[in-house]
Amino acid sequence: MTAAVAAAPPPPAVVVTGYGPAAHDALAAAVDEAQAGDRLAPVTVVVPSNYVGLGARRALARRRGIAAVNFATPYRLAEMLGAPVTAAGGRRPVSTPVVAAQVRSILRTDPGYFDGVQSHPTTEKTLVKAHRELSEVPDPGLDRLAAASARAEDVVRVHRAVKKGLADRFHDEQDLIGDATEALARGAAPVELGPVIVFLPQRLTAGQARLLGAVAGRTTVTVIAGKTGAADADASVKVSLARLSLASDPAAAFEAAEADPAACFRAPGLAPGAGELRALSVSDPDDEVRHAVRAVLDAARAGVSLGRCAIVYGSADPYARLVGDALDSAEIEWYGAAVRTAETSLLGRSLLALLALGDNDLSRRDVAAWLASGGVRADGRWAPAAAWERAARAAGVTAGDQWASRLGRRADDLEAEADELVDDEERVEWAEGKRRRAGEARALAAFVQQLRADLDAGAGARNWRELSRWCHKLIRGYLGGPLTRSRWPDEEQRHARAVETAVDRLAELDGIDDRPSADAFRQALQTELAADAGRRGRFGGGVLVGPVGLAVGIDLDLAVVCGMAEGVFPSRRRDDALLPDRERALAGADLTRRSDHGDDHRALLAALAGARGKLLLYPRGDLRRSAPLTPSRWLLDAAEAIDGRRPGTDDLGRESGDWLTEVPSFVAGLRGTSFPAHIQEYDMRALLDHHDRRRSQSRFGADPSVGGWKSGRAGWDIDSVRQRVELRRGIELRRGRGSDRLTRFDGNLAEGDLRGAALPDPAGDGAAVSATRLEKWAECPHAYFVRHVLGVDAVEEPDAEYRISPLTRGHLVHHALKRWIDELAESGALAAPGASWPAEARRRLLEIGAEECDRLEARGLTGRPLYWRRDRQRLLEDLETFVGFDDQMRAEAGSTPMAAELGFGQPGSDLEAVTVEIGGGRAIWLRGSIDRIDATEEEGLLVIDYKTGSDRGYKDLSPQDPSLGGRRLQLVLYAEAVQAIQGRADSPVRAIQGRADSSVRADYWFVSAKGGF
Repeated sequence: MTAAVAAAPPPPAVVVTGYGPAAHDALAAAVDEAQAGDRLAPVTVVVPSNYVGLGARRALARRRGIAAVNFATPYRLAEMLGAPVTAAGGRRPVSTPVVAAQVRSILRTDPGYFDGVQSHPTTEKTLVKAHRELSEVPDPGLDRLAAASARAEDVVRVHRAVKKGLADRFHDEQDLIGDATEALARGAAPVELGPVIVFLPQRLTAGQARLLGAVAGRTTVTVIAGKTGAADADASVKVSLARLSLASDPAAAFEAAEADPAACFRAPGLAPGAGELRALSVSDPDDEVRHAVRAVLDAARAGVSLGRCAIVYGSADPYARLVGDALDSAEIEWYGAAVRTAETSLLGRSLLALLALGDNDLSRRDVAAWLASGGVRADGRWAPAAAWERAARAAGVTAGDQWASRLGRRADDLEAEADELVDDEERVEWAEGKRRRAGEARALAAFVQQLRADLDAGAGARNWRELSRWCHKLIRGYLGGPLTRSRWPDEEQRHARAVETAVDRLAELDGIDDRPSADAFRQALQTELAADAGRRGRFGGGVLVGPVGLAVGIDLDLAVVCGMAEGVFPSRRRDDALLPDRERALAGADLTRRSDHGDDHRALLAALAGARGKLLLYPRGDLRRSAPLTPSRWLLDAAEAIDGRRPGTDDLGRESGDWLTEVPSFVAGLRGTSFPAHIQEYDMRALLDHHDRRRSQSRFGADPSVGGWKSGRAGWDIDSVRQRVELRRGIELRRGRGSDRLTRFDGNLAEGDLRGAALPDPAGDGAAVSATRLEKWAECPHAYFVRHVLGVDAVEEPDAEYRISPLTRGHLVHHALKRWIDELAESGALAAPGASWPAEARRRLLEIGAEECDRLEARGLTGRPLYWRRDRQRLLEDLETFVGFDDQMRAEAGSTPMAAELGFGQPGSDLEAVTVEIGGGRAIWLRGSIDRIDATEEEGLLVIDYKTGSDRGYKDLSPQDPSLGGRRLQLVLYAEAVQAIQGRADSPVRAIQGRADSSVRADYWFVSAKGGF
């Protein structure tokens, strides 16, 4: 009895072709040959990426139809063949947090070369990246690398220790490829591959090459290799082909094939030298992107499908975000490389900010920023971020225990102020507002107290699974669940699911990192969320956007390449500090060198070869950089291929043919475009045409067609300037500001649309106005307008105040002196006119001053402790000096205090506002609080206004000019108010003085060392 022996597969066929349609033609021919006897026979096409596979599928469908053809990447092929072997061992795919945890564990046990920085997040991140790269290097290459230096030796040690520590429970791509190769060697392949076509291999690892070699031992293999003709671009492909363990020598066939690098710059089917490639030299990357979008729009208007257009770049920074934002603004669908990662998503950034709040002891800035990030919930509702931020600032909260103490005191103060207004029917709304703000302060204090408790709960977690459950509880409690996120944009919902999945995966770290902590959990989560942003949209669903490598192997009608400048594409790469190029070279071809730009060059040539229309964009500068940019060496290659000579970097514009156009400026580019990308471009172009029309009319008469301007040029409607309110008002603004008239744009609020409007008059609306507000109106009308009309106040940052503010210091002094005078009046201890204060009164003022200092310090309004100790001492010294100063001033005037902080027209005051005649038959209602009123021996009244700052702005006051031309109104108005008050029946001034027509004198008292007393 003889055993049947399977026939050996025929020798592999090697086809070398150019990229683009030629490669897809070769693929169609290979599939035809593989299915010659049966159009439904299975065929497997191995492609370098999913995008190449999708592009090849569509190209194949257009050429011959497609049936029973499966496209797979080498990794997917390994899954198909080796997954049963891997699953039988109980191993799971390894994730970045798992690798990072193993790195932490190894460095904690034996830091080696990394002693001293083993716990730094950057060390962990760098070693995780190195492990990923070294996983593709065979042991001989690792040995050569380890011998290069002590640093490289330790990097390899950590890599091998990670690999060994995870081998029993996890597998990576190389493990799966090894299992698949083993399954093929044992004849245990679980799937029927049929003939295999290796389509456009790029950079094959040693493991992938062994797997494909093993496949060649089981079935027919055809290799279709793309060749550009540029040595550096083809180098890695040639190495990959040399690695394939096939009966034939694909590397030799690749080397023998001829290829013309200039063919990549010509559209398929056109004769050499045809000018199908275009280039634009523009001012900067932003303008590049504008021209790229316009090129896509022009193609779409010509009938080209958006799915056959691509905007690609060699450097993600800054083009990834610029292109995505520009297409979104133009409402053009696009797909490709996503711009944002889960780390920058709404849930991702909110969660990471929440976990980081404890780093600075719940600082007010951190908590406020987290609340303002959006999506934070409190008691099942959206947190009132703005109201709470105002409450925390008003309470002087900076961090820590101040949330409870200072917010509590703030609420007590507001409620006490509201109680004082409870019997005043006219102030009911004021009282309700104070109680509302008190409630907000107490709600915020309770929220932060619960927040602190929930964050501290993470410290009690005993393992990673408990940390994962703790994190999920934080998400549900503060950021909501899936139902809450149901109305979020689709992209945000997708990222939110990724965040939840990442939190679940961290539970797998039990048994890997034996020292779990909340900080380690946050670091691991951030590493996971910062991984590759993935892909956006579906293939063909709009314009392809991403790195130029995404366009390899895809048939396009238009390919726009941004950033064709040296240092941008190819990019300027710094050498790796951990594994520099001189050491990477020892490991062999599996470890890419940072200085190797061959893959980028090949991707560019391959993408251009597959496109019928090609547009290269070169930025001459970049506001993000300090130096001008020069043309890319690959743009100069294109110039040489088209013009037959290679220009210098400074001569590209002068020596190139019509295929390259220099756009001198953004305005020039806008003038030259035929269709706007979005409404902003439409408006700006309409303004330009409007300007041209006016200039032509002024130069050539009424006919707008004279002088180069023609109405309706390129389909633009010049009447849109008159129709759109935004444009018309913009023109009016420019003309008004440029004219010699006082217009509403210069501050004349009685002109134009505001004519007849009820503008607020501080002295004419019938409401009581304070002397301070009138003084601000006279001193600086703009400041008055912003603060009192628009209601815009400066934002005070308590934690940014190093010292007590002048305003707070003034309030302290005023309040201390009021308490002092009131206590002396109640006890009947006011000094007689001209008499000195007793020692007991002097001592009591210092006690009151110390109490007020303590009160402000408790409320967090005194700045940093180091400065406050000195400021407190000086402030108390000023109060002590004040007693002697007061004795001197009263002796000169022969006076004694009779009222302190006398309020009129104020909330809670017994006196109504007073009427002050201002001339011309007009009067104002005045309200305010007079610091002090003294009675003199001559039966007169002395009005005193305390000033705690410098006297610099008051030195020019005189009896002839007591208000400095209306800029110092406060004292004059207070004197007028007292004159009016003393005539009232309920006036406390009249009751003490005993008459209604006393003379009134008013003084400023500078009551500090700074003011010179």
